[in-house]
Amino acid sequence: MPSRKRVPPQADFGRALQQLRAARGLVQEDMLLATSRRHISRIEQGHQVPSIRIIEVLAAQMQIHPLTLVAAAYCSDLNGASVNELLKTIKVDFKGIVSDSV
Repeated sequence: MPSRKRVPPQADFGRALQQLRAARGLVQEDMLLATSRRHISRIEQGHQVPSIRIIEVLAAQMQIHPLTLVAAAYCSDLNGASVNELLKTIKVDFKGIVSDSV
């Protein structure tokens, strides 16, 4: 089982939101269906943590799955190696929770 020491202790949701938003070519004003520009700015600066509902709406506006947005918060960089390492950890976690008979 992979060591938990490799998993960052805290998600950097704001950084992930900024990176994914920019990758989609969106500005904060494009996300206003989710919440106010001030709230988005505070989330991106790390001053506020969004609710699940806000995460769902933000993800919908970027046309990605909400789990993609959350998972990106746990990747130190949005590159292949970082994403693959996180996916390996998640796979091991689910293997320990879900039986193969399901």
